[in-house]
Amino acid sequence: VGLLDIAKCLNDAISKLERSNDQSNSAAEDAVKQVANLQGAGGAQAAALQALLGPLMSQAFGGQQSPTLRSILAGKPATMVSPDTSLRDAGEIMADRRKAALVVDDGELVGIFGFKDMMTRAIAKELPLSETAISSVMTPEPESVSPDMTVLEALQTMHDHKFLTLPVCESDGTVVGIVDVMDCIYNSSKDGWRSLFDSAMEIDDGTASIHSGASVGRSVGGRSSVSARGSVKSAKSTKDERPVSKLRPKKPLLSSVDDTVLAVTQKLARKRGDASLVIGSSGGLAGIITDTDITRRVVAKDVDPHYSIAKVMTPNPTCVSMSDPAMEALATMVENHFRHLPVVDSKGSVVGLLDIAKCLNDAISKLERSNDQSNSAAEDAVKQVANLQGAGGAQAAALQALLGPLMSQAFGGQQSPTLRSILAGKPATMVSPDTSLRDA
Repeated sequence: VGLLDIAKCLNDAISKLERSNDQSNSAAEDAVKQVANLQGAGGAQAAALQALLGPLMSQAFGGQQSPTLRSILAGKPATMVSPDTSLRDAGEIMADRRKAALVVDDGELVGIFGFKDMMTRAIAKELPLSETAISSVMTPEPESVSPDMTVLEALQTMHDHKFLTLPVCESDGTVVGIVDVMDCIYNSSKDGWRSLFDSAMEIDDGTASIHSGASVGRSVGGRSSVSARGSVKSAKSTKDERPVSKLRPKKPLLSSVDDTVLAVTQKLARKRGDASLVIGSSGGLAGIITDTDITRRVVAKDVDPHYSIAKVMTPNPTCVSMSDPAMEALATMVENHFRHLPVVDSKGSVVGLLDIAKCLNDAISKLERSNDQSNSAAEDAVKQVANLQGAGGAQAAALQALLGPLMSQAFGGQQSPTLRSILAGKPATMVSPDTSLRDA
């Protein structure tokens, strides 16, 4: 039905990239203009600098601008309660909107109270929910961020401070709302979160991956692509076949279907966990219970904590194996808003738990470690830009500090080989003008 010509494929690929690069990218243009302004460049100089750096910046920005927190919160009611709101009432609001509660007093943010707080500070300690004011157990004076912060900046902030939620407030203190890690990942665009995790998994950080032989050919909504005639595998290449083990699932906290809600929450509080996998009488995975479930199914429904955990758990949860494709597992979590995904072996026995917040933290940490490594290609390019602008001393250092990480990302963290290096030791195909065609 056709013939693949790698030269044509290469030409088509370059043409596509050139067309994509020709599209206007406001984030790239703004960044280039800022660099030009830093260097005092104007007129022809600024135009030359933009022509030089424009395509590079566009590539580093991924061809699109990250949405702001204001845009993803538009039209969504904030989960605000007053300091004297009871834990029962707060839990009902939190369950309805599936968000942590922001405690607001006279228009000012004074505290935050999340799902894990409800589980560990209220249910595990057997507090009387209807008589306990949220102000007595909230986290006071939480940090907040601007609604003009981008989703990617919010993810970085969460990583840096080990936050799972961020209150969002105007500069005058007006509360706009709250975002959590799932909001940011989901709104970073399909290509955005895929690119982040894909880049992190490509980094060789010396960590050995645990490859399991279990469930070969099975995936979360995926299909095997092995052909009987040994042809090239379709579409999904080795990148998409990197296993779940690459995501380093954490050791799960286990509970029994016979345990009470109170016992499970107290165990999670002691272990500082936020989810437990529930094991059935046969030893297989029966369900999962999370801190969010405790608020939605225990607090909001007024269920007695002494009831069996089986009454409120999610039964027969979606799960993956260590050898399933990592990107498909992540897609399942993002598209279904699952923060946790159990990992089992071929017999159904639990071997791990994927936590998308941990996966995100690991990915950003890997990228940061990679970025910290010296990259001579990036340094040379920055120095060339500085020289073009006549920058020296402090100016050149400032420019290098600004552009260094960006250039390193664009160069893929490594230096492109020279033609000299790839020709080393190889004889040249040289003949004289009077050599016969037979001899040539």
